[in-house]
Amino acid sequence: MLTLVPVTMPRKSAKFDVVELIDTKVGGKLRDGDVLVISSKFVAISEGRVVKLAGVRPGARARELAAEHRMDPRLCELVIRESDEVLGGIPGFLLTSKEGLLTPNAGIDKSNIGHGMVVLYPRRPEASARRIREELRFSRGVSVGVVICDSRLSPTRRGTTGVAVAASGVDAVLDMRGRSDLFGNVLKVTSQALADDLSSAAEVLMGESDEATPVVIVRGAGKLLKDEEYPGSRFAIPAEDDVFLRSLGYRHGA
Repeated sequence: MLTLVPVTMPRKSAKFDVVELIDTKVGGKLRDGDVLVISSKFVAISEGRVVKLAGVRPGARARELAAEHRMDPRLCELVIRESDEVLGGIPGFLLTSKEGLLTPNAGIDKSNIGHGMVVLYPRRPEASARRIREELRFSRGVSVGVVICDSRLSPTRRGTTGVAVAASGVDAVLDMRGRSDLFGNVLKVTSQALADDLSSAAEVLMGESDEATPVVIVRGAGKLLKDEEYPGSRFAIPAEDDVFLRSLGYRHGA
């Protein structure tokens, strides 16, 4: 049985040592087999990935996108820099591709940060997840998994759910091809997004406003621990294999 333990943290808006803070708050309570689900924004702030919009100079392309989608051209400039491809948008948002994953505004967020500032994604979230995992193992002698998560909209669905952007020490995507269902049918394409499942469960406690709960301990998930590293690209599938994009006629680079 899974047990979720929320961990409240002090409000942060500048660079800090995320491992030291986690160790201070809950290090002594961690057990072998625990999985730490940590907000990508919390990790990003710890890395100093906070940008003042006043210091951003938008280029021509950013100004064009801003006019078309009624956005701040400085934000558009950051989105261009942070994304691999801008696919389109609606008023207030650009739909982008980042490491093969669809992400509004390249994951840049204006909430829970000071006015006039935005938070980018962690530069290398998989490296951040590995560092947290390894340093806690060194300092506390416990074997834990780490999932860096974000909240995300899903096509045609109302509201946000949790999604993993990186993981370390967790079997994040379980390949179930070749297994049989209850009636003996062999599964041909099914994979279970375990890190996404954990992220969504944690998001119930993390919330989206002033909960101040950027870390959730998932207990009872020890069987999911595995010596694996998952950058964002390992969660992605090619556009030609995606039922949504392929049905809509999207082709990368088209």
